[in-house]
Amino acid sequence: MPQQEVPELGGLIREAIDVLSEGFAIFDSDQQLIFANRISRRDFGRTYAAMARGATWLEALRESVRPHMPGIPEEELRAFADEMSRTLLAGKPMDLLTDMGGVVQVVYRPMSGGRFAAISADVGALREREKELKVARRRAEAASEAKSSFLANVSHEIRTPLNGMLGMAQVLSASDLDASQREQTDAILDSGKTLVALLNDVLDLSKIEAGRMEIAPVDADLSHVMRRLDKLWQPAAEEKAIDLTLDLAASLPPRMKIDPVRVRQCVSNLISNAVKFTECGEVNVHVSIPRSGPNAGLVQVKVRDSGIGMDAETLDRLFTPFTQADGSTARKFGGTGLGLSISRKLARMMGGDVTAVSAPGQGSTFTFTFRAEAATQPAAAPGRPHAADGVAKSGPVCVLVVDDVPLNRKVARLFLEHQGWQASEAVHGEDALARLAAESFDLVLLDIHMPVMDGPETLRRIRASGAAWAEVPVIALTANAMAGDRERYEDMGMDGYVPKPIDQRELFAEIGRVRAGRALRVA
Repeated sequence: MPQQEVPELGGLIREAIDVLSEGFAIFDSDQQLIFANRISRRDFGRTYAAMARGATWLEALRESVRPHMPGIPEEELRAFADEMSRTLLAGKPMDLLTDMGGVVQVVYRPMSGGRFAAISADVGALREREKELKVARRRAEAASEAKSSFLANVSHEIRTPLNGMLGMAQVLSASDLDASQREQTDAILDSGKTLVALLNDVLDLSKIEAGRMEIAPVDADLSHVMRRLDKLWQPAAEEKAIDLTLDLAASLPPRMKIDPVRVRQCVSNLISNAVKFTECGEVNVHVSIPRSGPNAGLVQVKVRDSGIGMDAETLDRLFTPFTQADGSTARKFGGTGLGLSISRKLARMMGGDVTAVSAPGQGSTFTFTFRAEAATQPAAAPGRPHAADGVAKSGPVCVLVVDDVPLNRKVARLFLEHQGWQASEAVHGEDALARLAAESFDLVLLDIHMPVMDGPETLRRIRASGAAWAEVPVIALTANAMAGDRERYEDMGMDGYVPKPIDQRELFAEIGRVRAGRALRVA
C-alpha cells in the first residue's frame, strides 16, 4: 500500500516504537524529553519524572544515579554524572542501572536540529553470563596453576631418588663388569631412562596445555641434527635387525632457523615408534623441502616403516593423549601414547603438523612438517671447538658440590672424580660459603632446595661477597625441571643449569659450555 494511503501513519509508527523490546527516547536540542517508549519509561521513569518537574537532563541523571550510590559525597556524584554525560554524548555505549535494578546498555545517536535519540537494550543476562565466565576462567586458571604446582612437586620428588639410582648405575656402568653384571646395570639404566622420558612427556604435555611451551628458533644445521638422530637410533635398529636409513635431500640449506631441541624431539618420537613397531624390514627417514603440493615450502620429514601398520579406527585416535592401538599393544611394546600427541602439538606450534598413513600389515608412514626461516648468520668456521671440548682438554679442576642429600653429593663427586677432578662437599648454603672462604674452587654445583640456606640465597651471597670467589662459576644442579626453570635460574645469576637425574655427558657438556664462556669473557 502506498504511504499516503496508510491511515494515521504517525500513530502506527509511534505504536510500533512503543511495543519494541528495546528502549527508545528522543531529546530536543535543550536535552529535554520529547518522547519515550514503554520500555524506556519503565527503565528510566524516575529520570524522566525529574525532567518533567523542570530538572535539567544532567541533574536528572545525577538523581537517577544517587539511589545506587548511597553515601557518596556530592562532589564525587557530580563528577561521576558529568563523566556519564560526556561518554553518552560522545556516542559511546554505556551500561546503566535501571529503576528496577536491571542493567541496560545505552547509546545516544544524533538527529537533525541538535536532537538525539537514546536507544537501550537489556544486557543484564549477558553481563551475568560474563561474570560467570570470568569466575569460571579464574577457577580454571587456579586449577591449572594447582596442577602445574602439583606436577612440579611430583617431578621434583621423583627426580631426586632417580638421581641416586641412575647416577650410581652410570658409575657402575663405567666399572669393570662381567657380561651378566653389565646386562643388569644396563637394565637399571634403561628402566630409569624410560621413567625419566615418561616424566618429561607428562611435563611437556602440561606445558603445552597451559600455554607455557615456547618454540626457540636458532640458526642450526638440520642435516647435522638428523645425522645425530640416525646415529642415536642405529643401535636399537641393529638389535632388531632393522635397516634404518636416512635420506637427506641435496636441496636442503646448510643452515636454517629452527628449534633443534623440539625438532629432535618430534623426529625421535617418530623413529622410536617406527623401530618399536617394526619386527623386520626397514625404517626410512627422508628429509626434504617440497616445492609443490600441500607441504610446499615446509621442511618435511617422512618416517616410513614396514611394521605392523594400523587400521582406520586406530588412526582416528592415534594422536589422542594416552592412547595406543589397544591394551595388547601397550603390554607388548610399552609406552604411554603421549609421544605422538606431543609431537603433533609441537609441530603445529612450529607452523606444521604430524600426519599418518597406514594399513594393517603394510607398515606406516608418518609425515612431520614445520616452518623454517633462512639462517640469519653464516655457519661457524670449521674446526671451532665445541664448548664441551674444554672439559676433556682442561687440567685438574676443583669443584664444590652443594646438596643436602648425601647420595646426590656422592653421585656428583664420583662423576667428577672419574673425570680426574677434585670434588669437595657442602651440605647447605652456609656450609658452602664457609668452604669458599677457606679454599679455592674452580666451580660450584649448587642444589636449589636445601635447609638452613637454599641455593638462590647462597648464590646471592656469593655474588655480593666482594671476595675473590665472588665470580666463581655456579651451575644449578636441581630436580626442578619445569618450563622456564633454566631461564629463571640464569636470570638469578646462575652460569648454567643441569636437571636431575644427572646425565654424566650432559653435566660435562654444560660445565664445558660454562667454562668456555667464562674463558671467552676473560679473553
